[in-house]
Amino acid sequence: MKGPLLQMVQPILQIIAASKGIPMNEYLMRTVARIFAFLKQQGAETGLAMLGPLSAILIAMAANPSNPVFNHNLFEAVASIVKVCVPTQPDTVESALLPVFGQILERNVVDFLPYTFQIMGLLLDASPNVKPLYTELFARLLTPELWRAQANVPGLIRLLRAYFTKHAGFGELLRSNMQAILERFQFVLMNRKTEEAALDLLNAMYQYLPIEFYQQFLKTLMTVLLTRLQSSKSPKFKRDFVVSCSLCIHKNQSVIALFDSIQAGLLSNLLLNVWPPVLKMPLRTDERKVCVMALAKLFSVEELRQNTQLVGACSLSLVHLLGLASCCKSKQNLNGDEGSDEELENGAGQEYEVSFNKLQNTDLPGAAAGMAPDVPDLLCAAKASLKPVLGPVVLPLAQATAELQPLAAFLQ
Repeated sequence: MKGPLLQMVQPILQIIAASKGIPMNEYLMRTVARIFAFLKQQGAETGLAMLGPLSAILIAMAANPSNPVFNHNLFEAVASIVKVCVPTQPDTVESALLPVFGQILERNVVDFLPYTFQIMGLLLDASPNVKPLYTELFARLLTPELWRAQANVPGLIRLLRAYFTKHAGFGELLRSNMQAILERFQFVLMNRKTEEAALDLLNAMYQYLPIEFYQQFLKTLMTVLLTRLQSSKSPKFKRDFVVSCSLCIHKNQSVIALFDSIQAGLLSNLLLNVWPPVLKMPLRTDERKVCVMALAKLFSVEELRQNTQLVGACSLSLVHLLGLASCCKSKQNLNGDEGSDEELENGAGQEYEVSFNKLQNTDLPGAAAGMAPDVPDLLCAAKASLKPVLGPVVLPLAQATAELQPLAAFLQ
């Protein structure tokens, strides 16, 4: 299908650029996005050649961005090309797009900023050498006005994540602005519509930055999160809180002591009352991995291991997370996500949430490992880390509680 599909792209872009037929026809633009998302590497060469015409359309539309669905699909088309081309030809892609993005930022084209930030994050991820534009842009990214526009928040966090992954080149810049970054975190956390994005920012920090960058702020961060947890009635927020704390513990075991320094008995209370209901919810593969690995590290603490009620509750959660109960085995795919990339990207009939401005194609190929690239096989890693700490404790509990027998057998 490659030949016939790619033959369509240039005529479509010519129709759009010349404003023939229906002006700003979102269906034509969506077609271009779908072609490149479908062909992936097969469309890379043509895609690279199309970045010039797409950039010209971007500049033309920036003067009057009146059709949000068309704009969304325009940026989706650019993102789907960038995703496949930027790993092998970062300089060519950057030279085609950075001048256009520079103009959008300079002219403050509000409708285009959320998309620009996301694609710049993708560009920065793949950039072998950091361009001065990124250093110059950083201070502007933290201006409060940008964070007040909810549509900007996912893009700003996506771009900050790219700075975190390149912390070797941006070390001083990040250290000197850490306080401001965490102020933006607190700002988006306090809004129910953006609280999920706040935890995305924290997770990016835990995953990509060495702990030395933010260690001095951790106690304050955790206190702010716990205050929000107490006031929130959202099960989704509780889920995101547990996953985020699990990631933090998985990456830095030393933070376990932090909880009880905030309040005596806090960690036991959380593990008894907040953790178990969340761990029975549907979780992505990478989320299950960090939750299991965090529990293994938590149970290396003698005091927690001696709390029989706590061990029982969390062990039941492990049976579910590891798919050990006979009813779960056929349903869970423990090391691969339930849906493929193709289903997630531009799925047939999928409607874009345009008001949210979140693009589908802003991660490099192979980024699907998510939060736990260090745990390729969950069952092997779980057995190796849980057996020494839980094996002897779970066996007597399993004799009294039939639901724990699969875990006891797994850990033998």
